[in-house]
Amino acid sequence: METLTKASPTNCVVHFEFGVADADTFNFLDDEELDKLRRILKEQTPQILDIYCAARYHTIETYGKRKPLKFDYNMLRFAFHRKNMELFIYHERGIQRIPLEDLVIFLQNQINKQLADKQLTTLTLKHIHVL
Repeated sequence: METLTKASPTNCVVHFEFGVADADTFNFLDDEELDKLRRILKEQTPQILDIYCAARYHTIETYGKRKPLKFDYNMLRFAFHRKNMELFIYHERGIQRIPLEDLVIFLQNQINKQLADKQLTTLTLKHIHVL
């Protein structure tokens, strides 16, 4: 996890789970939900996309045994405008092992890797709105 933030326990591993808003609920992104989201995005460009982000932490103990730690839950709102996008982030619950600014930069880097692989314009971070 040191690539995300320096404020982490030793031997800490983080896994992310994402969900997308569907009316008044969030559906975790498995293969089926991801395909559904891709179809929707091909048909229309949303003005707002709400994402639920669960950061699940584990430490690796002796003999490779994984010990779960308290998880963090964040809400991400992507607001799309004509030539730019805003990201609003809210820490819903958990002890916030990853500072929100670090999480935003990590997500930006991951998105930019995907965009660069497809030879698309990458994102430029101008401001972070932490709610």
